[in-house]
Amino acid sequence: MSITRERVQMRPSEADVSSEVLSSLINLAGRQRMLSQRIVLKAMQAFQQFDGALAVARDTLRTFADSHATLVQGRDGLPGLFSPALHDAFHGRDNVAQKIADFIALASMALEAIERSSPRADDALTALIETVDPLLTHLHGVTAVYEQESRRIARAQKKGQQELIDRIKAIAKEAHIVSFNGQIVASRANVTGREFAVVAGVMTSITRELEAVVGAFVAKTSAG
Repeated sequence: MSITRERVQMRPSEADVSSEVLSSLINLAGRQRMLSQRIVLKAMQAFQQFDGALAVARDTLRTFADSHATLVQGRDGLPGLFSPALHDAFHGRDNVAQKIADFIALASMALEAIERSSPRADDALTALIETVDPLLTHLHGVTAVYEQESRRIARAQKKGQQELIDRIKAIAKEAHIVSFNGQIVASRANVTGREFAVVAGVMTSITRELEAVVGAFVAKTSAG
């Protein structure tokens, strides 16, 4: 099984990463732990010549490798390593990405040896078994980083929404004052003033509509 080289991509804006996307990433990262264990279990069963175990092991390994590529590179609407913390989780001090690649290569070699009934199959399987527990620790750490980033981004997005609400409220307040003053001036003027009063009235309507939109947005974000 060939491992696609991880591509260097521009990170998307964190503001574009929705809660749904973050949830998908957390689930995908968490699933990797289960898949790695399943690969080893099915490899052991294949070595013991359980029917169908080898095919299941290969299919699970393929899923594991594809999921890893999706997490790192991004695919199907998922952004890849969109933050420095995630990049460090995979490529930092522990170099988890390389450990995952080594596990995939080792699993592929073990399954091939088992399929060929190679004398080296026993040693390859033993090596694979020895790697799974340390790998599980790293995969757990990666999942924890996704969860931390999800909480951090949720807080940042909520703060940004509140700042936007405050700005809109300030604009609406200023517009309301301008329209009110315009109506007062228009009431003291001539025909031109009456025309201005129409404009001021329209501006008042827009202000009220803006205030209603802000209220609805506040209610929706508070409920969420």
